[in-house]
Amino acid sequence: MKLHQLRALVAIHQSGSIQEASKVMHITQPALSRSIKELERELGFNLLQRSYKGMSLTEEGRRIIRHANLVVESIRRLQVDAAHIQDATVGHIAIGVTSLTAMLEGLDEAILTMRRKFPRLTISITDLRPNQILQRLRDGSLDFAITSQQPLTRLNLDWEALGSIKGLVVCHKSNLHKFSRSLRSLQYANWISLDELDEPASQFHQLFEVNDIRRPQSAIECTSIMLALSLIKHDDALMTISELAIRDFKRYPQGEELAHVDIQELVPDYPVNLVCIDRHSLTAPAEELFHELKARLFANPQG
Repeated sequence: MKLHQLRALVAIHQSGSIQEASKVMHITQPALSRSIKELERELGFNLLQRSYKGMSLTEEGRRIIRHANLVVESIRRLQVDAAHIQDATVGHIAIGVTSLTAMLEGLDEAILTMRRKFPRLTISITDLRPNQILQRLRDGSLDFAITSQQPLTRLNLDWEALGSIKGLVVCHKSNLHKFSRSLRSLQYANWISLDELDEPASQFHQLFEVNDIRRPQSAIECTSIMLALSLIKHDDALMTISELAIRDFKRYPQGEELAHVDIQELVPDYPVNLVCIDRHSLTAPAEELFHELKARLFANPQG
């Protein structure tokens, strides 16, 4: 099994056709097809199939592509690390954040410190849902992430707990539910979840799970915070949110209209974790930013 064969498989999977993949890899289509056939012969099964949409993975191919992605990405990082050793100012870092961790004090300072120290270093920051972050970490497209997800399953990832942000239940100030003191009495109210409704690690799910209360059936999943604030106002809904986000939203008119629902039950905190595949295999620039963030985040109280 050779690296060029795995690169060919990844390129075809990403582009959806041998023609486009050959352009990306700057090799002829016959050479690309030959690489795939050699790999299939070595593995003993077909990896690709033709459909009306172009080339797609077989069931066996879908199982193999994850490993191919990791190998190709590991080689890319090795090359970046080697270049970094030659010239410490060159490199690329890809990190993921959630809508909550993007607000953390010290995040911008850490990134700008790296930028000033290494002016030729490129840094890409992507705002994703927690589940998307874990997927991107596993396929190798992120070096590491700062996530606010409960690490209910470790998923063979390297987790570093940094701290936590207080969680709150809020509604619009005109909503009479603001006087409620029991989560159980709100079980049949309308709710908004900023995370996936069926995700056990989400704050919405955890709020009811830790208090042994059945999750509300009347709930809307909405990842847009501005739309969620509008829905709260017009649907008499409630939602879980972080104290840090409340402070940030006070800058907007919608934020000023929020009311804290002071329920007696436990409202889980939002955990903040640095997570990667393996911190010891990070490229040199990614490792430096990883430790810069570890030192800065929560050095001062958040919120």
